[in-house]
Amino acid sequence: MAAGRDVMDAEALSNSGVDCVLGSGPAGVSCAHALLQCGRKVILVDPGRRLPADRTALVEEFRRDGDRGRFLEQLRALRCNLPQEMQGRKLPVSSAYLYEEVEQYLPARTSKSHVLRSLASGGLSAVWGGTVMPMAEESFRDWPIKRKEMEPFYRKVSGLMDVPAVCDDLSELFPNYGDAAPTALSEQGTQLIANLCNNRSSLAAAGISFGRCRSAIGPMYATSPRGCVYCGLCMYGCPYRAIFSAEYVVDRLKSNPQLTLYPGRIAVDFEESERSVTVRLYHLGTGVSETLNCERLFVACGASTSLRLVIDAQKMFDRTFYLKDTQLIAIPIFLRRSCHPGMIPTAHALGQISIVLKDPELCDEPIHLQIYGFNPFVIDLLRARWGVLIRPSILRSVFSQMMLVMAYLPRQLSGQIAVKVSPPLASDAGLAPAHFSGEVNPRARTAARLIGRKLRSHQRQLGIWPALAATQIPDAGYSNHLGACLPMRHSPEPGETDRLGRPYGLKRVHVVDSACFSDLPSEHLTFTIMANSMRIATQATGKDLQ
Repeated sequence: MAAGRDVMDAEALSNSGVDCVLGSGPAGVSCAHALLQCGRKVILVDPGRRLPADRTALVEEFRRDGDRGRFLEQLRALRCNLPQEMQGRKLPVSSAYLYEEVEQYLPARTSKSHVLRSLASGGLSAVWGGTVMPMAEESFRDWPIKRKEMEPFYRKVSGLMDVPAVCDDLSELFPNYGDAAPTALSEQGTQLIANLCNNRSSLAAAGISFGRCRSAIGPMYATSPRGCVYCGLCMYGCPYRAIFSAEYVVDRLKSNPQLTLYPGRIAVDFEESERSVTVRLYHLGTGVSETLNCERLFVACGASTSLRLVIDAQKMFDRTFYLKDTQLIAIPIFLRRSCHPGMIPTAHALGQISIVLKDPELCDEPIHLQIYGFNPFVIDLLRARWGVLIRPSILRSVFSQMMLVMAYLPRQLSGQIAVKVSPPLASDAGLAPAHFSGEVNPRARTAARLIGRKLRSHQRQLGIWPALAATQIPDAGYSNHLGACLPMRHSPEPGETDRLGRPYGLKRVHVVDSACFSDLPSEHLTFTIMANSMRIATQATGKDLQ
């Protein structure tokens, strides 16, 4: 097998003695990395969509001249030319390439739900929020594994991305598993955390703990040796590659002689036999159907797509599955003292402060609040909704104090998405059609009121004024934290998986993304997705089986 080569010929697709990983997002690259470390030969199937050349040239021009204002206006002009439904989304360099041809190859009808899918190399990690907090020990209570078993794999993930080490009030609940330097807080974040520190005791008595957001920002893949240069443009895709993207790992893994990359393809079906798994692929460029054989198959296509593959392979078309969600609640807040961030703050624009609420009146699990400062993307979102009425010069004083609370609820308080997959037709180019239907959890609205009440009752200690009338509770799935649709169990039943992510009745197929999570806590998922994917890959080789 040729070193790190891109395989394009159908004759090469009959392989034995190798493992196959479907998907190049955070779960896929973590799985492939772990398999390679275990001495396995690996095929990585990557849909392969990349940032267009004209956008790459625009980024390179910005790196040379560093004119943030001009670059931002170029990005805004490009965004205006996009379809209306793209206006309110995070897009790398204002390019919609992440979502191109999704409806053609991953067709779905959606109602009252938000299920993002992508054919991009690296999946949706080009636009994620970068948070790398592990799950708390208590969040593993319904899992067939505990955090102690996951800890060495959290540490291994720090070899793939910058995982910061932060000492604060959240360190005991969420230990540090990396050693990267944390990024500096913005002026707004500095003011807010000072308020929190000055009132630590009274807030702790009310079940409010806090710390800095842990974000995967650093020099590992960056064009600058400093990593973050604080250009304030994070929400447009980091032009300096300082925010982790799984696409960067794909490029690194290509140099490994044990890995073969199959670009421009998606999996549409698989079938397990006693000694191997046969996977049917669809070539996005030629429309040719191809097959490959592998010893083990690792499914890492993102929760919704991984679920569809398993449903199709096991012919469970008559059954409704449920994508669980960590319900998002958005609450604008205003600092009591003005800052001077500027229209393009010289700070990173990802999460600044994490607050954990523990309140039996809410539920028996913690609730996470991630607080963002003002950044220019806020103006773009408001313009997408209100148009020319949003004039930055008029609202400058408001933006100087405005921050945004993004609250994430655990699964028990969140809505969910019902999934039905139709049998494929001979004319289908990609996956069999699916229907995603959101279901509201009435407890989410109650939780939103209680969170708002908590913020208001402690607004003096927090140094904020919460704009509770502007609270938003979007449709299920808007958090992009979906999973637990094929949950791991000690003794799985049909529609569930075992502790190695193997769907009921299968021995050589492993689901390694959030689809196999046993439950969804309110913590951010990506760090645990990557660690669990590494765990399954390692233990499936027999290196660490228990």
